[in-house]
Amino acid sequence: MLVAAVLLAAAPSWAAEAAPKVLVIADTGFSSTDQVIASHTISQVCIMDWYACPNGSNFQESGTAALLTSSQISFASFDHGSKMARAAIAAYPDVKIILIRIVGQASSGARLSTSESIITKVLTWVDKNATTFNIGAVAISQGSSKIGTNARKCLASPATEKAVSALRIKGIFTFFPAGNEGRSDSINWPACIADSVAVGAMDKSGKIASYSNWAMGQVDIYEPGFVIDSTSPSPYSPESGTSYSVQYAAAHWLSLINQFPNVRPSLMYWKYVFSGEPIGNSKGQQGWNTDLDSLRKELSEGLKE
Repeated sequence: MLVAAVLLAAAPSWAAEAAPKVLVIADTGFSSTDQVIASHTISQVCIMDWYACPNGSNFQESGTAALLTSSQISFASFDHGSKMARAAIAAYPDVKIILIRIVGQASSGARLSTSESIITKVLTWVDKNATTFNIGAVAISQGSSKIGTNARKCLASPATEKAVSALRIKGIFTFFPAGNEGRSDSINWPACIADSVAVGAMDKSGKIASYSNWAMGQVDIYEPGFVIDSTSPSPYSPESGTSYSVQYAAAHWLSLINQFPNVRPSLMYWKYVFSGEPIGNSKGQQGWNTDLDSLRKELSEGLKE
């Protein structure tokens, strides 16, 4: 345990007093009447391909920039963002969140198209504002099932790859869903980007969910693909998918960063990813789950040595 003792030496006073890192969630938009989400939100942004932000433009920063009315949220799965915010809060009840709305809504209530470039715009905003808001992680439960032509079957997106890598260098990890098409040879974009964190789903038996996309060496971690228990009952209908897994993964990792601020984010990431046990399914897919309790115990004991 000599190495652990060196890596996890007692934190200096400035680290113990460090402000908690914040989670960015970018999605369809968020309920304007959900007080649980509101109580965890520190800022809001709207970044779109369309001039459909509340102020009539394609960009807005304000206290209501990411919100949707009860009428808006009733259409075309626009409650997805609210479900994601609730999932992050369930996984990490002390989390502080920045909400970013990235999906436009037509006057009919229909979902407007969203280009892949919107992810780059979000990540660029995060990079520029990381210090101002003390951002620690990004969770985006949106993706594209389009297949690329490279070895990873990943869409060519140099700007997005650069943005993901730039944040990772700063210790800000980006979490994306592997996707729900049940593929065994490719995962969704941008989860397929090497420096992103690709999150797959577990079913309630603890196995890799049959719908969770998989590709050899590309899914970094697995978390539940269903609603977990929360102290605040959710008003939204339950469902399953890697979207939930992304929020749990990002929130759990950020909770560790905030509890043990003297551990480097890159080191914490690897400890977190391999904190659990190998899992699989009947398709022969393999991965790792997480064990937060054991990891927290290990880290706490390291601080005492």
